[in-house]
Amino acid sequence: MKNGEREEYPSLYDAFDLGDRVKRVVYEGPGKSKEYRGIVLAIDEKGIEIYWDTMNGKYRPRKMDIGFTNCSIDEVFKGNGKYSPIEKDNRY
Repeated sequence: MKNGEREEYPSLYDAFDLGDRVKRVVYEGPGKSKEYRGIVLAIDEKGIEIYWDTMNGKYRPRKMDIGFTNCSIDEVFKGNGKYSPIEKDNRY
């Protein structure tokens, strides 16, 4: 990709619906990770807002360090060094 070009992603409106359950993994070092699950609260063309309510299968554990996040479209589809891309949780 050349400088100044935006990567093409599908529309967030096509990929997610309000109320969808989603998941992602947070990498904390070699062999250490946490899986978060949450619900999509808001969508616009630049990103989504998610309320994370489950960590490693436990609902609202005391050690849970995040609650709400606003994720840019790049972070949703590509993730970054610490976070995996966000996926629909097909268990629901």
